[in-house]
Amino acid sequence: MTTGTLKKPLTADASGSTQAAGGNPSDGTIEQEFLKYAQMSPMDRMRANILKSMGLSEQDLKTMTPDQLAAVEQKIKQLIEQSLQKNAGKAGQAVDISA
Repeated sequence: MTTGTLKKPLTADASGSTQAAGGNPSDGTIEQEFLKYAQMSPMDRMRANILKSMGLSEQDLKTMTPDQLAAVEQKIKQLIEQSLQKNAGKAGQAVDISA
């Protein structure tokens, strides 16, 4: 017989969100991050992945100078366009790039 850890049952709060019974909201940080990511649009996910690959976060962008921010935003735009052109015509394409 194998032994494992028991998980706390989930309970719903007044807003309809769920969390482990007896836990406080900060216990679900990973779950909250996942839910936030899952609710992003495909473009927002692409942007988040590009930022992550660059070793940056949205918080990092807020602390940049306007010139630094413009350079990063231009690089993000360029990488998104490259990705969309690379995947053009494939099933699941999120954006019409012909406009």
